[in-house]
Amino acid sequence: MSEKARLVVVANRVPPLSSMDKPGERTAHALGGLVTAVRPAIESRDALWLGWSGTTAGDASVSGPSVAQVGNLQVATVDLTRTQSNRYYNGFANQTLWPLLHSFTERVQFSEANYQVYYQVNKLFAETLYPMLRSDDIVWVHDFHLFLLGQELRRLGWDSNIGFFLHVPFPPVEMFTILPWQRQILKGLLAYDLVGLHAQRYANNLLEALTSEMGGQMSGGVYSRGDDRVKVAAHPIGIDPPAFERWAANDELREPSRLLRNISPTHKVILGVDRLDYTKGVPERLEAFERFLEKYPSMRERVTMIQISAPSRSSVPSYVEEKARVEQLVGKINGRFSSADWVPIHYLYRTYAQDELAPIFRRTDIGLVTPLRDGMNLVAKEFVAAQDEDPGVVILSRFCGAAETMGDALIVNPYDLDATATAIYDALHMPLKERQRRWKALHADVTKNTSAAWCEVFLNDLAEAKGKKAGAPS
Repeated sequence: MSEKARLVVVANRVPPLSSMDKPGERTAHALGGLVTAVRPAIESRDALWLGWSGTTAGDASVSGPSVAQVGNLQVATVDLTRTQSNRYYNGFANQTLWPLLHSFTERVQFSEANYQVYYQVNKLFAETLYPMLRSDDIVWVHDFHLFLLGQELRRLGWDSNIGFFLHVPFPPVEMFTILPWQRQILKGLLAYDLVGLHAQRYANNLLEALTSEMGGQMSGGVYSRGDDRVKVAAHPIGIDPPAFERWAANDELREPSRLLRNISPTHKVILGVDRLDYTKGVPERLEAFERFLEKYPSMRERVTMIQISAPSRSSVPSYVEEKARVEQLVGKINGRFSSADWVPIHYLYRTYAQDELAPIFRRTDIGLVTPLRDGMNLVAKEFVAAQDEDPGVVILSRFCGAAETMGDALIVNPYDLDATATAIYDALHMPLKERQRRWKALHADVTKNTSAAWCEVFLNDLAEAKGKKAGAPS
């Protein structure tokens, strides 16, 4: 066992135990970015991960936490009541904070009852975690579901370091402050020693919100107000590039041939891969491809687009509407441009594991990564890692965190259909030397800002941060 201090990860959900049972082995799973990114850190030391079990029960029948051990990782889960699940997760997290943080203010729903349950669940997590903590633990809280957890740990008496990482954007202050509880959220963040975000512009937005709404002062990325002091910094999350390189070179996988077998080998292939969410800009991407076919009729029957959309929150009305909109657009475009030998768009509504996607990435000419807003977007990095010396081109939205360090992609405004259509045309006609130059620069970034480096840098910064005194922020 490593002599390093124990790492305590707190997130809304816990990793599947089956994904963590082979320490040191990079197996592929259809997991979220958090599990994949944090795994290097929790494999190198004693670790505890606390999260919601995903189980709901009647309001009077929730039991205490369940604990399981997988190697050096202890996984603790709490159940929620149906009311807590509906108001904390479906309500405040997904219908208030998610659209607000992604700057979709027209989709934000406000409910005092939902906020109160959100606060109570954050308190529940803290009360569950506190008795499990050792005095030298490193506590690392993740994402917008648990903004207030650090504050509640302080109230219980925890006086050692706590870090927080936000995996989604933080919006400009004029958007964030439409939230009736914005001061409570900002005050809650003062309990942390270090708050990390994917991009510097998100960090700047948060610092501006703190100073304009809470008073205090900012110096060198550190916000202070009275006895409160919190460092706010950009820590771009990454991937495990060697794993994607290995998977991309695996010709034994049948999935790429199944996916591409109905596409002519002479066709250029454009690929989009996303969770089906209104922030990902899939309808706008399809409309940009339609505009491309309109503007460049000579490219018809020479290019095929594959759009993979992983199911997401399929019971939420806005996601049901998004799915219907995407399917209608695919049908419209295919009906308009298809010929006897060619279907412009191949649409797949399913989830692919990473080792299935990597060889598909390698055989694709364009990775079309055009979210309307995204914290980072690891698909762009995975696409780059999977390429070889005849690389495909990344077309990347300027509105995702990845654009901050991946400037050698073709950067587009996904709302500008004409410009995106032109970028598709330019990418398809880009000379090999130019594609190689861009790919090598992008590959250098991807291999530098890895998931392991992200963990190491964040935890080193947190270790240098000054611990808090017990008690609630003033």
